[in-house]
Amino acid sequence: MVRRALLATVALTLLSACESSDSGQAVPVAPDAWLSGVDLAAYMDCAREQDVTLLQAHRAGDRPGAAENSIGASLASFGDGAVFSEIDVARTRDGVLVLMHDRTVDRTTTGTGTVTEMTYADIAALQLVDMDGTTLEEVAPTLDQTLNALDGVGIAQIDLKDIDMETIAAAISQADAAHRSIVITYTIEDAIALHTALPEVMMSVGIRSLDDLATLETAGVDLTRVQAWLGLGTGNPELDAALAEHGIETSYGDFRAERDGNVDYQLMADNGAEVISVDDVPAAADALDAYDAARAVLENCPAART
Repeated sequence: MVRRALLATVALTLLSACESSDSGQAVPVAPDAWLSGVDLAAYMDCAREQDVTLLQAHRAGDRPGAAENSIGASLASFGDGAVFSEIDVARTRDGVLVLMHDRTVDRTTTGTGTVTEMTYADIAALQLVDMDGTTLEEVAPTLDQTLNALDGVGIAQIDLKDIDMETIAAAISQADAAHRSIVITYTIEDAIALHTALPEVMMSVGIRSLDDLATLETAGVDLTRVQAWLGLGTGNPELDAALAEHGIETSYGDFRAERDGNVDYQLMADNGAEVISVDDVPAAADALDAYDAARAVLENCPAART
């Protein structure tokens, strides 16, 4: 626990030790690139086979001092023990893919305006604001800057805000990040379209039954690229077990229980999730010993090294 807290502090401190990206904004240099060269599909298979539950930081795992959808929050979450950082990606007026959850910048920055009506220069002129309303030194990063910063340190789980599958496939390919990204798809049709555009990228796909899986397979989707999202709540052990027989990993989250203070992370893990999406990354990491567990999966899985 002390080591994880120290790593999270180091990750945030390193926001001041930056290297320049192609687009001119400084990008933090993160420690402990333990995921460099990992075959993500094989790593997920090993997590399922070893009965290990991994953590995904919802909206990057914001906390006091680190705004949602910021590189700083992602790095802090990886220091806690998360493997995945869920990030929301929108598009500016001039076509830049930027990390922003809301339709406007009002809630999470020092400015106001609608994302699709602003240029990235407009947004980059604003500072991010954390959950306590404190103005931070960071600005909203682009997707490219974020993928660069997360390289080897963690996996980007990309949630799209009105962006088509072809656009995100092209952006991920340009960043050479297909092997270290997961894209959230909200329909079976979108999952098929994304797989057609970028077959090597992993996808989080809403799965309600084995019929959905059969539809994907019939369409030619490589099921090793599929992670099943089972929705909000504590899971579905029966469907989880059926999907496991087909080699499919599952994920879900219980954000309401986290807000209400009665979340049971261990129950969610016991119900079969290979990945649980959480708001309170430090609490979930402590409950599941996530930092050490995630690394133990890789240590026991030489096939996951490419």
